[in-house]
Parts: sequence; C-alpha cells; structure tokens
Amino acid sequence: MKKVLIIGSCTVDITVPLPKLPASAGSVNSLPHKFSLGGCAFNVARVLHLLKVDHLHCTSIGSGMYGEFALKELNREGITPFRVSSAPHGACICLVEKCGERSFIAYHGVEYTFDSSWLKDIDLSSFDSVYICGIEIEEESGDKIITFLENNRNLQIFFSPGPRVSFIPKDRVERILALNPIIHVSESELFSLVDSNSLEDGVGKLFKKSNNDIIVTLVSKGALLYKDEEMIFKESYKTNVVDTTGAGDCHIGAYISYLTMGLSKEEALDKANYLASTVVSHEGPALVL
Repeated sequence: MKKVLIIGSCTVDITVPLPKLPASAGSVNSLPHKFSLGGCAFNVARVLHLLKVDHLHCTSIGSGMYGEFALKELNREGITPFRVSSAPHGACICLVEKCGERSFIAYHGVEYTFDSSWLKDIDLSSFDSVYICGIEIEEESGDKIITFLENNRNLQIFFSPGPRVSFIPKDRVERILALNPIIHVSESELFSLVDSNSLEDGVGKLFKKSNNDIIVTLVSKGALLYKDEEMIFKESYKTNVVDTTGAGDCHIGAYISYLTMGLSKEEALDKANYLASTVVSHEGPALVL
C-alpha cells in the first residue's frame, strides 16, 4: 500500500456562530468563538491520520500567534509538522449561521505557499496519489504545484476545485484537467467548471475534459460517482446539521482513505458519505471517530 501526498494549507479556523449574517453596517451578537485547525488540505490529512493511512502533508507552519496555535494543536493531535517557517501564519474566520451554512473571511499566510524543493529529499516513488485543492492553485505559487504534478505523472491526482473555482485562472484549470485527475466537486462547483445546469450533462462534459472519475456531493441527498460513463448514486446518512464546514474535505479524505485500503469505489463512496454526516453534526471541521 503506497502513500498519499497531500499538498495544501493547515489554517487556523476561528469559528463564529451567528443567528444570521449581518447586513452591511449592521450588528449581530454571536455565541462564543472557537479556535481550531482547518484548511481543506489539513482536513483531508486529518482524516487519513485518524484512519491510519500512510501519508505526507506538505505544508508550512508559520510564525505569530496563529503559527504558535497551529504548532500546539498539531502536537496535541500527535502530528509532526512537515515544515516550520519564520514567515507569518494566517487564519480564517468562519461565520456559521444557525442553518449550518458558512461564510469565510481569510487572511492567507505562509501556509498557502508551495515550492517543489521542499520535497527534494522525499522518495516520491513510495507515493502513488496526490491530493490538491483549488484554493492553493489560485494562489501565486499555484503554478508551481501544477508544474510539480506535470513532472510527476505517476501520481494519481485527486482534485477538489472548491467553492472559489471561478477565481482560479482558466489556463491552470485546463493544465490540471489534462493530467486526468479524479475530481471531487459539489453540484454548484460542477456547474462553475462546465457550462451546464444539468447534473448528467455536467458530469458528461467534465468527463470529456478530465477523462477520469468524477464525484459530486449533493448535500443531504448523498453523492454521485461518475465512472466509465456510468452514474452511481449513494444516499446520505441522516443527521442533525449543525455546521457544514469541512464536510466536503472529510468526504474526499475518506474516499481516498478507503480506496487506499483496497475497498471498491462504491464502498468507499458510501463510507465517505457516512463520515461526512458525522462532521456536519457538530461545530468545526474536525472528524471525530
């Protein structure tokens, strides 16, 4: 069983529960704030860590109060940081409404940077897959991530474009699609990637560009796997939705984990649905087993 490489940020999430978002110049009282580790890539890495799947999370932990918090929390969870930097670490304010929907205000620090030289002493032949997400591809060093992937075609790419997919330069998206990634998207993200408003038409169009499996999460309905021009649907598990932060990250992290363990794609999708349902049942993005 080979390792999984994860490229992307480990952020400090500041979760602020609100009855609803205030209007411009408005005011609203919140419940107590919660500090926790987050970031799409770290949320994925945490799932692999908890499921004991061998992996490497390539990220930087920076300086300042947020970097200090990140180091302390990683130590508490038994995770060794890949790289520590003197550059400032950022944070993300997660505004979570009573309905469970969330909005983000982010300050990006060193955790959103990448350089392939960081991996020069790593035996990449021991890895067979790599996870990337759109928010890092959007960043200045996103081009470096794509170049690294182009130079390591043996790695099967798992790509989560994320809700800011429309902000990613189109040429970068096309370069990634040319590498035949397995794509993990929400329904709205799918329609941002291709000109369509139909699920079946959308996955068909995206498949023509990526020529590999596509996973579409459908909120409370479940998730769809499009493979070999076949649509496979797995229902969601019922739960009380408290906070949807990190649900998609947990879903793809679980899917990668169970595939790595040798489960079928259908079994992995079903188990991913279950773990994602546990994440939305409490505040914060962390999977709790």
